[in-house]
Amino acid sequence: MNSRNFRLAPAMAVATAGLLFAGTAGTAVAAPSDESPTPTSSAVSEESQGNWKPGAWYDDEASCKKAGEQGKQDHKWREYQCKREERHSGHYDYQWHLYYR
Repeated sequence: MNSRNFRLAPAMAVATAGLLFAGTAGTAVAAPSDESPTPTSSAVSEESQGNWKPGAWYDDEASCKKAGEQGKQDHKWREYQCKREERHSGHYDYQWHLYYR
């Protein structure tokens, strides 16, 4: 009976290792990615998904936020956001762009 146990031990070890490997491989595939998109990663996709409408351009963030708050008080929009963006592509002229909805 001892010799039979010695023959089964390697087979059991291989089967156990296979199950463990299959379990960890499945977990690794099912795990969520560490790279989640940031809120400002893509202005175009965010506007299209959330129905954000582009507003005016401002030289500084404070002016943009002031205009955004004024629009909320005047009931022109429910919420707003200000993003620093290049106004004219390729000219490196960054300004603050107001978006609202």
